[in-house]
Amino acid sequence: MSHDPNLFWFGCLLWLVCILVIFNFVYSHPPAKVAVTQKRVHPIKYAYLINTDEETEIAQLRQECARLRQKLQQQSQKLREDFQHNTFYQLESLLTNYPTVCKVVQEHPDLPAQNILPLFKPLDKILDHWGYEAIGAPLAQVSYNPQLHQPDNRDITVGEKVYIWFVGYQDRNLEHIISPAIVSRNLPQIPNSTKSYAVNFT
Repeated sequence: MSHDPNLFWFGCLLWLVCILVIFNFVYSHPPAKVAVTQKRVHPIKYAYLINTDEETEIAQLRQECARLRQKLQQQSQKLREDFQHNTFYQLESLLTNYPTVCKVVQEHPDLPAQNILPLFKPLDKILDHWGYEAIGAPLAQVSYNPQLHQPDNRDITVGEKVYIWFVGYQDRNLEHIISPAIVSRNLPQIPNSTKSYAVNFT
């Protein structure tokens, strides 16, 4: 089978023309670009948004602080009321009888003191309820301890024998002294009369 050279070159020319047409079409109709839009926030507006968020958070924190403060005040009031009620319950018999006893003693000054002593029993109960215990016993002789005792004279030395005039109080765990016991080298002089007397430690 014979090949015509003219046909060969004609085919090459036709192929080249097709390639040029395709390239021309492609470059004359570029693909549509996908529009990507990005929302830009103006710097001033962005700063305003940040400030607004901070102000909102600060306002919320203030509200929370106010709520906690009010709750704390309510709890403090509740604790105070509970303490007052419990204390009154422990001392109820003493408090209710005290005005009557004062009136009776005024009208009958020679009334024996032992008749009044039972009224003070509630004090022992409330001290026990609080966990307080007495430091020493009234008129007992002890060795002076500056951590437990308050002397009537400053020249009393540690370990010196003294008498307890008025007991002190401490907690049961001995971790804290509520009030020291008042002590002296001598026993108090109790008069024979029925009149009351006072001891001054100034």
